[in-house]
Amino acid sequence: MFVFLILSTSSFVALDAICPFLCSCSVKDRIICSGTSITDIAALSIPYHFTYICIKSTQDTKLTNVSFQEMPVTSRLFFEGNHFSLIESGAFQKFPLLKSLKLTNNAIRSLPPGIFHGIFHLEQLFLDQNQLSDLDPCMFQNLKNLSYLSLNRNLLRELPAGLLDHLVNLRHLNLSRNKLTSLPKYIFNSLFKLKTLFLYNNILEVITPGMFDNLTELEELRLYANEIVMVDKEAFYNLPKLNMLMLHKNKIEILPEGLFLYLTLLTNLTFYENPLTELPNVLFGKMEKLDSLWVYRTNILTIPNFVFSNLTNLKLLILTQNPKLQSLPKESFSGLSKLEELSLHSNGLKFLGEGLFQDLQQLQILSLYNNVFEDLPDDLFHPLVNLEIVYLNNSKFRNLPGTFFKTLTKLKNIRLDGNPWACDCRLKDFKLWFQENVKIIQNSMSIFCEHPSALKGKPILHFDAPVCSHTTIATDYPYVATTTSALASATQNIRLSSEVTLTPTKLLPDHSRHNLTSVIPSHVETTQSPIPSKDDLSKIDDPSTGWSNNDSSSTSLPSHMGTTHKFKEDLHTRLLRKLFGFRLTYGKIIFHLIMVTAALQVVLIVVTCFIMQKIRKIHTYFNRAKKPVELQRILIPISLNSINK
Repeated sequence: MFVFLILSTSSFVALDAICPFLCSCSVKDRIICSGTSITDIAALSIPYHFTYICIKSTQDTKLTNVSFQEMPVTSRLFFEGNHFSLIESGAFQKFPLLKSLKLTNNAIRSLPPGIFHGIFHLEQLFLDQNQLSDLDPCMFQNLKNLSYLSLNRNLLRELPAGLLDHLVNLRHLNLSRNKLTSLPKYIFNSLFKLKTLFLYNNILEVITPGMFDNLTELEELRLYANEIVMVDKEAFYNLPKLNMLMLHKNKIEILPEGLFLYLTLLTNLTFYENPLTELPNVLFGKMEKLDSLWVYRTNILTIPNFVFSNLTNLKLLILTQNPKLQSLPKESFSGLSKLEELSLHSNGLKFLGEGLFQDLQQLQILSLYNNVFEDLPDDLFHPLVNLEIVYLNNSKFRNLPGTFFKTLTKLKNIRLDGNPWACDCRLKDFKLWFQENVKIIQNSMSIFCEHPSALKGKPILHFDAPVCSHTTIATDYPYVATTTSALASATQNIRLSSEVTLTPTKLLPDHSRHNLTSVIPSHVETTQSPIPSKDDLSKIDDPSTGWSNNDSSSTSLPSHMGTTHKFKEDLHTRLLRKLFGFRLTYGKIIFHLIMVTAALQVVLIVVTCFIMQKIRKIHTYFNRAKKPVELQRILIPISLNSINK
């Protein structure tokens, strides 16, 4: 043990003895030199036996032919965060076995021709985060073993034709975050082994035909955050192994028909944040591995029927923040039987049709908030038997039927706040469901009545919903029919002079100005208004009853009529006005009905005479003597050969 310690100590002493000042040699064959005190790399006199050399954050501004001695075993050479603005053409000629060269985050503006010609074994080249604006077409001519090339975060505006022709073993190419406006047509034609291609954050405008035709091994293509306005229909047809395609944050308005038809191995596809106005009817091929799709911040107006039907294993679909999306056809989500989460929030949706979610039996999360719904079908959610979380907040709902969530037995969390709830009799059934499921309703005490104004701000939980009445005529201001006892109770609450009799005209002002509910207290029990009988109608203009359909007539009543009967007669009068739009006596109504019946009988007689005349002609025709029919034999050839003969 003592001998081992002596040997170890001697080896560390030896390392320290050969390690240059301002450098660290704590790991065998590895040296790291850093600090602003270093202004000249040549002055460090780095020994030749290191296989890994890292020089970073120095003040040296140039890399020359004499910066290093002969380095026969060095395989990795990293220059990161320095201030190099000049690199001489022979700077790397003394590294014959170099496999990885990193020149990241320097101030390099240009590279001399032939700078990499002597390092034939180079496999990785990092030129990112510099100020390169142009490249020599023959710069990478001798780098046939290069597998990784990074040129991102430079100032490249174009690539010379033939720049990548000799990189036949290249697998990863990063050209992102430059100023590229276009690419030579055949720039990638020699990259048969390329697996990843990053072109994002440039100024590319068009993806031309054939640009990616030879990239049969490509797995990842990133084109997002460009200025792309047009993508060729066949741009991705020859990418059979592509599993990631990113097209978001461009300026694409129309996606060509069948653009993603042959990307069968795709697992990640994005084209959100484009000004898309529509989706083509046929867009996706059979994509059994695609599990998520994001389509948000676009200008699409609707979703075509069956457009997602080939995405049979899709689990997440995001269709949000599309302000012009107002409707969804019934088959929009057809085929998405494995979808688990659907986001439709922050759109302009006004209505969702019946059967829209019929294929989404596995859906667990549904987001519909921030829309402008006015109404939804009662059974819209019935197919969603596995739904657990639903967001319906801030969506302009005034009421919902009590059976709306009837089949959602697995529901765990629901948002309903922020809607202008109308607290009237129609909300009664929903209120009962609300009370029974208050534990799963988030912010339940923040769900307030908005209408009527008397109940505004009152929590729904504290609202006592009345039973709805049923009227015979639907009007903008429907009357409420009351029972005899209820009306008597209401009239007792209205204290008038003992010498003045309360008449139906006083109780029911003209319906174009007021509603009966303004004089009948909210606690009065209501019932169905009866349909007027003929006897009731006949009394409307009968002088013996003391009634008239003129609002300006006397408001006094015969002594034998009670308040309830007076109220009923007034309703009958207004009913006839609503039906006919003008005043008619019962006799005039019967007269008009007789005239209409007579006119129909005349029409029937004319039609009958016309039909009899036609029958007579047919009868005469068949009774005439007929000549025997002569049959002619028509010879039909048995085959085409017989015709040719």
